[in-house]
Amino acid sequence: MIKISAALVLTDGTVFLGCHSTGNSFYDLPKGEIADGERPAQACIRETREETGLVIVEEDLIDLGEFAYTPQKILHLFLMHTDQLPSLEEMECRSTFVHPYTKKTLPEVDAYRYIPYHVKDQYVTKNMKKVLDQVEKILIRSNK
Repeated sequence: MIKISAALVLTDGTVFLGCHSTGNSFYDLPKGEIADGERPAQACIRETREETGLVIVEEDLIDLGEFAYTPQKILHLFLMHTDQLPSLEEMECRSTFVHPYTKKTLPEVDAYRYIPYHVKDQYVTKNMKKVLDQVEKILIRSNK
């Protein structure tokens, strides 16, 4: 069964917010599965708050639609373009998971970084790079 997750691309047009996935070597977008009865924008807002502490409103989101991500997952992406990116120091993850080996409760996200699009492949997975390549093309077209 294919699952759909909602994700936020928070950007000023040159960099985007990356959230370091605890226990992994990569950064990710704030994202998570859409719950039953939840609209994609609501899931994006909820996941962003849980993973970053940022409070965003639906009116600031641009719905980019659905993107193939993995064979089992589709990402419903939302773009939030701002000239004034929030301070990384103010971000805090409020969602946790239990580590399968240590059984310790850990935050889903343990660090944040603004990643320039031109070096994204150094920070994100190959699947996420493909998605972000498409987002970059949308940004370039919208600036013309």
